[in-house]
Amino acid sequence: MSATAVAAAPPLPAVPARPRPGAALPAVWLLVLYLALLLLIPSELVLPQIGSAGTPANLLGLGFLVWWACARLGGQVRAPLTPMHVALGVLLLCVLLALANGLVHGWTRPVDIRQDSDAVWTLLPVSETELFDKSVLGAMRGLIALGSWAGVALLVIDGVRSWSDLDRVVDVLVGLCAVVATIGIYQYFTGDNLARHIQVPGLSPTYDFGVSISRSVLNRVSATTTHPIEFCVVLTTVLPLALHRAFHPRRAGTVRRAVTTYLPAALIALAIPMAVSRSGIVALGTAMLVLFLGWPANRRLWLLVLAPPVAILMRSALPGLLGTIRSLFTQSLTDPSVTARTDDYGTTLSLYSEHAILGRGAFTFIPQYYRVLDNQLLMNLIELGILGLIATLAIFATGYYLARHAKRHGATEERRHLGLALSAAILAMLVTYLTFDAWGFAKTGALTFVLLGLAGALYRLERTDAPEPARADR
Repeated sequence: MSATAVAAAPPLPAVPARPRPGAALPAVWLLVLYLALLLLIPSELVLPQIGSAGTPANLLGLGFLVWWACARLGGQVRAPLTPMHVALGVLLLCVLLALANGLVHGWTRPVDIRQDSDAVWTLLPVSETELFDKSVLGAMRGLIALGSWAGVALLVIDGVRSWSDLDRVVDVLVGLCAVVATIGIYQYFTGDNLARHIQVPGLSPTYDFGVSISRSVLNRVSATTTHPIEFCVVLTTVLPLALHRAFHPRRAGTVRRAVTTYLPAALIALAIPMAVSRSGIVALGTAMLVLFLGWPANRRLWLLVLAPPVAILMRSALPGLLGTIRSLFTQSLTDPSVTARTDDYGTTLSLYSEHAILGRGAFTFIPQYYRVLDNQLLMNLIELGILGLIATLAIFATGYYLARHAKRHGATEERRHLGLALSAAILAMLVTYLTFDAWGFAKTGALTFVLLGLAGALYRLERTDAPEPARADR
């Protein structure tokens, strides 16, 4: 669909800004609960009966999917479908087709799939029965995770009924990420991850979590995420939204505005380099480039003026950090983590050829039996086939397009900037799919679909735009 066609399309029927009297609990508060469960509870804490996919956030997301389906079938959600609905449906269809194809044809493990760096015990032969059983379990975990993430995206698209709701979801997302950033900053200076003290009745850890790891004597922070890479990617992709709120605050008063808008953006920006992650820094560069190109000239100038003194201040306050990050790129040609990624291509592509069109099933490429694959797009090519890879790229392209549509056609400067911020976040997330297995990390996978859902909601609100009363808290 071209931009001209979208711009010329007639407005969609107006959607009520507030739920009808007697309606169910507003979806926005369920989304707030979901984000809190997702970001504040370590991903390793799960329901033991379900396993690694049984996080509280995943289970709530599955409830969202069932609720959305019932609401659509029952006529309670009457808003027309958006391009994001279609993209999500195509991706889920590809996931189901890949699973069916894997169950019909089974799974094999080439003898040369392992890496020299793998643990010795993983090199032992595996029976076809064991491989089949573990692959089915992996596929079931994949259905739970992807179904949950799709449910969240659909609830965001159709459950965010007004601009106030959209602002509230963005505020909560930014605020919770600021909390995660604060935990990470504390971990960087003390080596103690406060997340390891979190205990939730009924949940059990899948393995020890909250352990600090280091690189060049620096503590790499992870906070409530599974790994420093995930920590950096989560904060980096939310940073554009934090900057959006800083530029367009909702609170009056100097002190209150500083605490609720400027401080979260500052905490997130400070914590990002503390993960010492190449993937996160590449995503940060991508997001900032998109923002820089979309900002007005005066804001670009301020960025160019402030960047050097901020770098000098960080170099003084955090000795060794910037130098270590620079070495990640200057020594990348000899870095084992980079060469391992490039070595993946030839071996894994031969495995892809066995199920080239439909794939073998999401989450069936199990590292224990194959190898660690730090490239989610390559993983999707193997697990979902060429159709699944196209569907994955299409859902990112759809989200980016919808955000840019709001950037071009938003009724106010604030809404146009929100479209710019979302497009920067979505493109940055896509870049990380080339550098690590994003769906293997619960928070990164879920946040991807939250951002895509926000793009769909932004597009729908712009198409059903109706003037709202001025907010008293502006």
